[in-house]
Amino acid sequence: MKSTYTIIITILFIALICNETKAQSKEDLKATAQETLLVTFECKSCTKRNKFAISGPERHTFKKLEFPLKKELRPGDYKMTYWQNRVQQIHLPFSVSPDSENVVIVKD
Repeated sequence: MKSTYTIIITILFIALICNETKAQSKEDLKATAQETLLVTFECKSCTKRNKFAISGPERHTFKKLEFPLKKELRPGDYKMTYWQNRVQQIHLPFSVSPDSENVVIVKD
């Protein structure tokens, strides 16, 4: 009886995985790669005791980050927040665009 339940659960699990997995063609992968742009975040006075967050079309959070940070982001409007020693220092908007250099100065 236990083996029957094990087989049924295994089959259901495999079916669930197959339904949620999407195959991507080479064209889909190229389109995804073209949709992101390399963004460089620079900070000359940032210490290692920090937290850095990016919010917008994508969300990313980093702890104990060393700058410069290079990150692939989709074009759009974002906000960055920088904390140092648990105190928020910066909360500013920035844009990622194929027409710009995409270098963001976090703090001088």
